[in-house]
Amino acid sequence: MFACSQKEAPEKTGFLTLNISQATSLKSDIEITDFTLRISDGHADLIKGRIGDLPSQIALPVGTYTIEAYSMEFSDPKFEMPFYSGKTTVDIEAGETNVASLVCSQGNAGVKVVWSNDFPTSFATYEAQITGDQGYLHYSSDETRIGYFLPGKVSISILADGVTINGGTVVLAAKDLLTATLHPKQAPSGKLNIDISIDETVNNRDIDVVVDPEYKVNEPNSQTNPYNIAQAIAKQGETGVWVTGYIVGAKPSATSNYDFVNPGTWQNTNIVLADDITETSDTKVIFVQLPAGTYRTNLSLDKPENLHQKVKIKGNLATYFSRAGLTGISGFSFQ
Repeated sequence: MFACSQKEAPEKTGFLTLNISQATSLKSDIEITDFTLRISDGHADLIKGRIGDLPSQIALPVGTYTIEAYSMEFSDPKFEMPFYSGKTTVDIEAGETNVASLVCSQGNAGVKVVWSNDFPTSFATYEAQITGDQGYLHYSSDETRIGYFLPGKVSISILADGVTINGGTVVLAAKDLLTATLHPKQAPSGKLNIDISIDETVNNRDIDVVVDPEYKVNEPNSQTNPYNIAQAIAKQGETGVWVTGYIVGAKPSATSNYDFVNPGTWQNTNIVLADDITETSDTKVIFVQLPAGTYRTNLSLDKPENLHQKVKIKGNLATYFSRAGLTGISGFSFQ
């Protein structure tokens, strides 16, 4: 006679409980339950979803996991878009309940540009651009919003009376809120001085940047270094240049008013490019002439999906519809 016993297989699952709190700098109207939770095993995301929709305890196979909570996806510069995140690692043990504790704080940095009251007396037109590794934001002379960038080095340039001035670089850290105050320096040298102060409720650093109007940006225009829309407006008359901007609409016809925000009236003979995806002023855009053929087929708003796409176009900076324009185009690429 033989007897045998079967040993119960060991448990291979444990449980995770979340403990997520917010840093004091988090805006009061931000709800942690609206954050996205991502749980990864180092190879793939096992769980990704809104925190408020997840159970209080999450069953996971035994192993080590990266736990991340964040308020939004943020990959390129945007106005008025602070994002918050927290990350930790946790070990899940068989049959045990482990707690993942995360503190979510701001993960990007904000930059606000302020023009002094005496700036208009020194320059007829002026605007700024701040550029980071992930892209740039254009600050018009009446821009009051805060632009947000991922931590790292950003460069400042100013287009004053059609001349692009190199304003140097600033290194941004998460939670920075920089206010760049630009004003003409009252000195014979004619230097333009930028004072940058920092909101003391976030990272406390002192930064001074001096911009010399004689220090012009001389890097040639190319497909990899195109003009933005503000520069293209200021450089009308140049030929064979690359321009980049967002497609924000199209002008209805040569005889109509400059209303390019109503899709039902748009013509496929042109598109309108702007630095800001929400721009509606006809003095801050470029009107692009689309000749019949491949350029009209691929770029016009006959394809509704082209609206709000960012594009680079090569052509001649020339008046079109009695406004700043781009004609004779000879190349393009979507970004």
